[in-house]
Amino acid sequence: MTILPAERGCHDNDNPPEVIRVSYSSLGTFSSCARKFEFDKLYPRIRRAYEDNYAADVGSALHKGYQEFLIRGDEDTAIWEFMQAFPFEAEYSQTNDYRSFEAALSTLEEMMHTIKMEEYRLAQIRHPNGEIVPAIEVPFEIRFKGLHIAPCERYPNGAEFSIIGYIDAIMQHVVTDMYRTLDIKTSRMNLADPTGKYKFDTQQVPYGIVVDHVAQGVVDAFEVLYLDCYIDILEPRVKPLAFMKTRRDIEEWGLNKVIQFQQIARFAGADYFPRTENGCLFYNKPCRYLEPCQSRDRDTLTEWFTMGSNDLVVDDFEPWIVADLDVGG
Repeated sequence: MTILPAERGCHDNDNPPEVIRVSYSSLGTFSSCARKFEFDKLYPRIRRAYEDNYAADVGSALHKGYQEFLIRGDEDTAIWEFMQAFPFEAEYSQTNDYRSFEAALSTLEEMMHTIKMEEYRLAQIRHPNGEIVPAIEVPFEIRFKGLHIAPCERYPNGAEFSIIGYIDAIMQHVVTDMYRTLDIKTSRMNLADPTGKYKFDTQQVPYGIVVDHVAQGVVDAFEVLYLDCYIDILEPRVKPLAFMKTRRDIEEWGLNKVIQFQQIARFAGADYFPRTENGCLFYNKPCRYLEPCQSRDRDTLTEWFTMGSNDLVVDDFEPWIVADLDVGG
């Protein structure tokens, strides 16, 4: 498996294959239920009223606040950034106050007070507009070359795969120059020891490919840091967990993605994504796709997903870093 220089141009032919962009979370969805993945990724969709993103929006506000703190080291500007991003309007419709503004603010303050990173500086990265900026919220795309869905009814021109995501921060040790990537996790899961949750988590492993770009050379090992943040108004808790990742970890990650993409390609070629037995409950609520899941007719499903609005969700993701991963077919 080889990392190749990115090729930003499109294919020479007039009918390039479609690119199926997937993220860490969407591949998690595929692992839990292939049918839900199909609905999420392979059909046009609009934002529906049942999509409650409040918890994610609170997490995003905490991300923005802490990232501002990493850039400037100033608590007041960090809190202001957090306040501007906080979903105040949606807060009124919540049935509990576990993620209230006050609880989230208390958590942000705990993050700034307990996690010291004086020995690290933010890495610098070139934005596509040419400007050198701090490596905060870095969007990236890793394209799997040599692995594709053959032309079929769903994909007349075939399809290729890519992994996309955002890196919360890339840092570098001021003495050793060791690179560190950061992922901020916010939840209401108050684990005494969250090590088992993150030790073999693979979300940050492909960040090493982006670190290579920042370092302008191959980095044999880098550190991944998780900030496990328990949101609470009275007793917020922030635990840092750091692990080393190597080229071997990147190789294993790539092989695992190839296996998943091959399975997706088989399902797409057969035009059949199976349901997961006993998988129609999500956090003790019926799956949001319970109604359309009864149909296998693509025209009927397309109509269901787009009915009631012309405001389709558009893929406007624009990566700063694009890398081609040659998987040799």
